[in-house]
Amino acid sequence: MGSENQDGKQPSEVTVVVNIKIKPGYLGTTTIMETSIDSTVRHIVHRFRDKASVDAWENSQELREQTEEVNKYSTPYLQKATGLETWFNIPDLKANVLPPPKWKMAIVAFIGAFSISSVAAYVLRLLLGQQMLLFNLFMNIILVVGLTYFAMPLLSRLLRRWLYPKDL
Repeated sequence: MGSENQDGKQPSEVTVVVNIKIKPGYLGTTTIMETSIDSTVRHIVHRFRDKASVDAWENSQELREQTEEVNKYSTPYLQKATGLETWFNIPDLKANVLPPPKWKMAIVAFIGAFSISSVAAYVLRLLLGQQMLLFNLFMNIILVVGLTYFAMPLLSRLLRRWLYPKDL
């Protein structure tokens, strides 16, 4: 193969593309590199159609064999997130931080939801009056977007010493 660049030098970077046929239940994998150029950390996100597909994969001989092979070249770190704990991700904390207890997550979620819904209800009643269908539609949109993009990231940063007391 002609592997030299136009200037006659060997390329320093090589890309390999692998095409695979996905088994039923498995939706795909995304690999995310950290932003630092020198980082050797990769975040691998597997997506499955349902819990049964995840269980079948996690209990398969194929996964055990692949894990043994991958562990020869990397240090594993497994983290699962299935609920509200995905809102409690502080970027500057250590990678092996466990999610806070559910009762703490519930308190923080309540603070965020109560704050957003109180303000939104006041404004929406002024704008929409008694139009309940529109009121409920906009209230849910505001609540979900407000919690996901504003309240939970802000509250998890402000309350991180309480949420993660042992890990800081």
